[in-house]
Amino acid sequence: MKRYYYIFFIIYLFLLSPTYSQTNYLDFVSHYLQDFPDETEFSVAIWENGEATQIGLRKENGHIIQVDNFDRLFEIGSITKTFTANLVMQQVEAGNIDLQAPMQQYLPVKIAKDTFEGHTITLEHLLTHTSGLSNGPASYTLPYIKALICSPKNPNKYFKAKHYHRYLQKFELDYIPGTEWSYNNSAYALLGSIVERQSGMSWAEMTEKYIFTPLEMNDSDVSITKENKKKLVPGITSKGKKSKPWDMNFINPAGSIKSTLNDMLKYALAEIKISPSYFQEAQNPIDYRVKMPEGKLWNGNANGLGWWHNLEDKNYPFMWHAGSTGGYTSFVGFSHQANRAVVVLSNISSSHPKSREKGEIPKPIKLGHELMRWKM
Repeated sequence: MKRYYYIFFIIYLFLLSPTYSQTNYLDFVSHYLQDFPDETEFSVAIWENGEATQIGLRKENGHIIQVDNFDRLFEIGSITKTFTANLVMQQVEAGNIDLQAPMQQYLPVKIAKDTFEGHTITLEHLLTHTSGLSNGPASYTLPYIKALICSPKNPNKYFKAKHYHRYLQKFELDYIPGTEWSYNNSAYALLGSIVERQSGMSWAEMTEKYIFTPLEMNDSDVSITKENKKKLVPGITSKGKKSKPWDMNFINPAGSIKSTLNDMLKYALAEIKISPSYFQEAQNPIDYRVKMPEGKLWNGNANGLGWWHNLEDKNYPFMWHAGSTGGYTSFVGFSHQANRAVVVLSNISSSHPKSREKGEIPKPIKLGHELMRWKM
């Protein structure tokens, strides 16, 4: 963890003063925003070889205007999982966690049957979405119904660790973990609760102490408060309504962080320039033997320890993660080979009809992919 004390100095060497030449990026990003409804905003950063271009755009009265939204808050959704993976690996470095150890070893409850043919679920399986555990077990039914009635725009609000523990107490393993990939928010929520018990701190406290503070991500937070609410760009739901910020409990480590373009660029540069030791392991942690499902979003990708690996072009691979909440869609990507990082934050749901064409990935995420492949 000592590496974080040197982060400030190294990041500034590479970030320096952002250049706002914007080359052809402005037109390219504007094209993506063209079909979105009024009040949609994009906040985009492209960093390459020591120079950063930042673009802030807003659709207003049918026109696209430039805005300075680089210090405005957006929900980053599932990109939060990369922060949780980072905290897990810090616990690995400290000797408090073993990725290959049985998950049961770190739980406060007893799983009904945690082995099958000599195999068990490990923390690595949770990190790589290969545990095979349910993302929405029956024990979530009552909290989900409560959310449906009391907070329909925040379906995860009332899920707590005890609800998932009830599922695990009745769970009987009848397959070999690590053989299939299936996206699982609850697995990352479980990882968050595990690092809390191992560290003696809350997940939010750990995120603040070990990531936000060292990287000077001063505007980032895991919740919306009276103080930072005025900086939040209002989100747009799938039905075109204003969204409410996601306020969660157990699911926080899977998708609760709110951040800004400037902060997320610092985070991306920390990954590309001074990655923690887990990043080296994440290059090929499971020999890419478990690919992510074929399809527009996952095609040619494999899951590392937190980050996804785009391998469509073997000569131009990059790491990335996307996030989506009730009113926001986001993307972060970086490539060591290209010495490039991209951040795309938007205030519109990935399920909005203007956000994606049939069979296509959400446009803000597609924009991120295109910018990572940009040929100068």
